[in-house]
Amino acid sequence: MANRLPARERLDGYRTLVSRAVPLADILADTAGMHLEVTGPGEPEIICSLPVTCPADNRELIRRHIEIPADLIGMLDAAARRDAERQREIERLRQALEARGGKSAKDYAAECAMKCAEPAFMRFLIERHDLPHPATDKTAATRVRSVLAITSRSQLNTDSAAAARWRGIVQEFENWSRGK
Repeated sequence: MANRLPARERLDGYRTLVSRAVPLADILADTAGMHLEVTGPGEPEIICSLPVTCPADNRELIRRHIEIPADLIGMLDAAARRDAERQREIERLRQALEARGGKSAKDYAAECAMKCAEPAFMRFLIERHDLPHPATDKTAATRVRSVLAITSRSQLNTDSAAAARWRGIVQEFENWSRGK
């Protein structure tokens, strides 16, 4: 699907849709089948009728049309929070290791090279760190070295202070990206 929205936008749309859906007020049954009713502005309204031939699992999915997606969205949100907590803990441990003189477990020089080639990172540098437009990966790398006060990206793997400054820029970029 060429026109498919990014996952975050789709999830936000689903969240909005589920939060605005009118919950069931009653479930009625007769010889014709099951009828799902909501409270309308006036009298209750039947929004869906399912014949007795409707398979039980399909009937249950339709009956729980708000509850199931709301539960799944809650699970995704909880998983995202746990992932963010784990990432923060991993970063805290990495920084503690580096502060004790241990070798970085991450190749910051390679990460920097990859980031400098990303269009989004270049836009961030243009907006936040005065990178001249139009930007290239070379001008981005030069600007990052200047901002970090280093002469070579390899210093990011050998100088813990430079690595800490790099992590700060990456965090700033991630915050900037979330705000877009």
